[in-house]
Amino acid sequence: MEVKFGVNEQTVADAMSAKTTTVVCPPADPAPAPTERKANPTVPGSAFLATTVRSGNMAMGPTGLVLGDKIPDFQDIILPRMNIVQNIGKLKDSFDSGALVLNQQDALFIPPAVNAKTGIVERESTPPVFLTVLGFRPTRYCEKVPGGGKGMIVNTEADVRSNGGTLDYAEWNLKKAAGMKRFEPLADALVAIERPASFVDDDSVFVYEVDGKKIALALWALRGTSYTTAAKRVFFTARAVGCLRGGYPTWQYAVSTREETYDSGNKAWIPVCLPKVKTTPVFMDFVRSVLSAPQSETASE
Repeated sequence: MEVKFGVNEQTVADAMSAKTTTVVCPPADPAPAPTERKANPTVPGSAFLATTVRSGNMAMGPTGLVLGDKIPDFQDIILPRMNIVQNIGKLKDSFDSGALVLNQQDALFIPPAVNAKTGIVERESTPPVFLTVLGFRPTRYCEKVPGGGKGMIVNTEADVRSNGGTLDYAEWNLKKAAGMKRFEPLADALVAIERPASFVDDDSVFVYEVDGKKIALALWALRGTSYTTAAKRVFFTARAVGCLRGGYPTWQYAVSTREETYDSGNKAWIPVCLPKVKTTPVFMDFVRSVLSAPQSETASE
């Protein structure tokens, strides 16, 4: 429908020929007499509209606005991350090596402090973190950068090759002088973390309450030694051989860390993941509400 304003052509011509700037507005039309809208008994809420909305004075709304309950994909949201503090990197400047840290701000687990000379434990560790893996993103591949810095992340093994890299350590060791990059698998786990008893929180971090316990959702990036010791050796294996027959969320794990020394002399803190308890039907309902999982799958499967 074409809309025309009642502007007199002579008025427009006079304005265009004037030496000073003139703002031409459409003349005011007589206000139409409001007419009552009739309620339609077949339309919910029409009785309310009929008493509050009258023709002739409806406000214009924004165009292109689609109303609806949009559920974004996980790649479109930002969740806090859980990290293990290594002997390198920036986190070691603020936290003890081996600590499990949430969002680079709060320590969830702190390992024991042992005197290197006497072997005496000078500080006991805190209790392990209780968490449940809800699922994994598709495995990606990240460039291994000296010093723990951030490298390139690609989606496929073909992308590794096309960017001058390899997943094979022996090949990389042979060709690194020529500029070959080394990549390693990266598994992002979505985890539900139970709030530690000693954690001070105003419910702004651990925002969910399930089975009387406070829960926070986070991502845990497993790469290098963590990928081998946690993703492959624990979670992937347990899922493949049937220990997690009902899915990853059917068991809660107690997670701590320990320092591993390798033949090369290098050291790294690795996760220790031990099954703690089978999750409850109430928790599985919470998981389905987060993941929109099939309603037929239960914790007893």
